[in-house]
Amino acid sequence: MRPVTGGAVDRRGAVPRWGDGRDLTRYLCAAAYLDREYAKSLIKQVAAEPHLGVAAAPACDVPVVLRHAYLANARRHGRDLVLTVLLLLSFVFSFWVGNYSITLLVLLVSWVTVLSFELSTTYGRHLQSLRPERFDPAAAPPPLNGDIAVRLRQIGDYADGNVTTYSGYSPFIGYGSELDSWSLTFDVTTSSRPGGKPQDFDVTDLYAHIAERLGTLVLPCLEIEERLFVDGSTLLEDTRFLPDPLGRPVARIPFERMDALKRTPEEGARPYLAVHSTGWGGELVTSLFLRFVRSDSNLFVEAVPTVLFPLLDRYRVIDTLMPRPPLRELAKMFSETLVSTLFVLLAAPVRAVAGFAPDYWMSRRVRRQDKLITRLRRFDYGARQSVRRQAAATNHHRYFQKADSGMVLKTVEKRVLDALVEFAEARDIDVGDLIQRQEMIINNGIIATQGARVDSSSVASGEKSRISMGILNKIPLVNTD
Repeated sequence: MRPVTGGAVDRRGAVPRWGDGRDLTRYLCAAAYLDREYAKSLIKQVAAEPHLGVAAAPACDVPVVLRHAYLANARRHGRDLVLTVLLLLSFVFSFWVGNYSITLLVLLVSWVTVLSFELSTTYGRHLQSLRPERFDPAAAPPPLNGDIAVRLRQIGDYADGNVTTYSGYSPFIGYGSELDSWSLTFDVTTSSRPGGKPQDFDVTDLYAHIAERLGTLVLPCLEIEERLFVDGSTLLEDTRFLPDPLGRPVARIPFERMDALKRTPEEGARPYLAVHSTGWGGELVTSLFLRFVRSDSNLFVEAVPTVLFPLLDRYRVIDTLMPRPPLRELAKMFSETLVSTLFVLLAAPVRAVAGFAPDYWMSRRVRRQDKLITRLRRFDYGARQSVRRQAAATNHHRYFQKADSGMVLKTVEKRVLDALVEFAEARDIDVGDLIQRQEMIINNGIIATQGARVDSSSVASGEKSRISMGILNKIPLVNTD
């Protein structure tokens, strides 16, 4: 575990490293061999898309996973070709020659082919190279061709970027499930001294102060970054984020542009201060996204917590695989392939044809996208899928994981509120009731302050409002559903 100090220089130039994510990358590489649909979705929705942004994948080396996904698909295509030939032979000998004994022999060979493929997948060199003591990301399979190599390099650039181009409702694609967010607004024109006048401030100074104070926390693999979330449907004609309409959105913007968007946020482009804590070998990522908006008289504060849950258990099988199949496992594989061979055999021709021309289908899709861009001038460049979240569970696997997420969020939220009060007091701004209530976040995480406007149906606010101390003193559990 390594705490990160949050000085301004470190914060603005830092790229989250997510602790030790080596095992997580290894699990996802194994998932590409074990889960056909997962591997196909990685290729179709991420690797083969030349126009879309790339979602965050905390603790995951995306290009390495995609290289294994391409190899896994190529191996499946080779098997489907062999099965297609065998299926044709069975039809010839059954309906043309009329020799059913040879047909049975062909079916037997088909079963042997399916069994051999399963054995070589599970106990062959590719999956065995992903065992804990053997895994080397640098030894990932090479790209199948030059075009794929270029796309993987572009995708790799997003890991060092500070821009997320999203599609649909939530901008926080890749960071897991959103928990209950909170927000508050308070007056920054009232002085704490009678007749006094508060000092004016730039909202970028507030971002820097909050980041600096958060950087002193000691939490598991604490990392702080500034990140811009851009609506992919608003990018066309905006050269700041999309220099080439037929290319991908930018992965990084300069600090000056980020500061300009803090001062004047736009509908489709909003900057956040992101605080991440990574634990459990990179599998549990707890984040808090903070946004501050300064108007003439008020400061709006928004906080959105997210939790990226551990991977599905079925993707961890690589840790329990023996170098050689035990007799019991071998018998199980014999019986399972005996049942599934007929279905795999019947599906082989369609899969084989599709596997012959994956680039053709991709080219057709890209041509349709190019028409939308050049003729209709409408296209959503936002990422559709996250390599990491696609394989994640929908809840914590352990009680202590849930406890860790709650601890991180409570600790970070308290530090944010403390830093907010410090910043206001230093500029002679009346924080009023915020000082007394700064540590009291009620069930949906909203802070009530004297005279503040609070966006919640469950909280009373304003000059005369009161909140029961019995409620305020409760420390709620984090809602992870």
